[in-house]
Amino acid sequence: MAPRPLTPALILETALDILDQEGSAGLSMRAIAARLDVKAASLYYHVRNKDALLQALVDQIAHELLSDADLTAPWRELLTAMAVRLRGVLRAHPGAAAVVATKNVSPEVAQRIADRLGPPLAASLNTTTDRALLLAQSLFVLVAGLALAEFGDVPNAPAAPRAFYDAWFDLAVGTFLDGIDAA
Repeated sequence: MAPRPLTPALILETALDILDQEGSAGLSMRAIAARLDVKAASLYYHVRNKDALLQALVDQIAHELLSDADLTAPWRELLTAMAVRLRGVLRAHPGAAAVVATKNVSPEVAQRIADRLGPPLAASLNTTTDRALLLAQSLFVLVAGLALAEFGDVPNAPAAPRAFYDAWFDLAVGTFLDGIDAA
């Protein structure tokens, strides 16, 4: 089987695999190059540096959250679906939790999200777009923090059983959304 051509997507996929298996301590451009059986220097043609790679990872996850979101849904349904989706993505890629919890999306991606999510969420919440986006971002931070507590020690397994983290997620997200409803 011929090797796959080196592309930014393949480099990102490989980085996610390393994060999931070894955690952020195991991720380096050299580790990616070794997995792909190329020289590390060849990666820099496709990805400027490790920071740019991590930025691409965070941007991809942020984009994934809205890719199939029903922006016509009532605010609580929409935000719940986004929280569940983020947790699902981070459960599928537990090594990415530490990156998502500590790195902001790029300004370009943030603007696309704001333009797409802000107006319908604000209308559903009967608030300003700025406030709606702050609420959505706060929920993102909450879920990322919960995921970091659950998965942040990759490659070690989570400290508690999955049912504990499921209950914690449900309680935290439900309480957050109840707070929005009460405001």
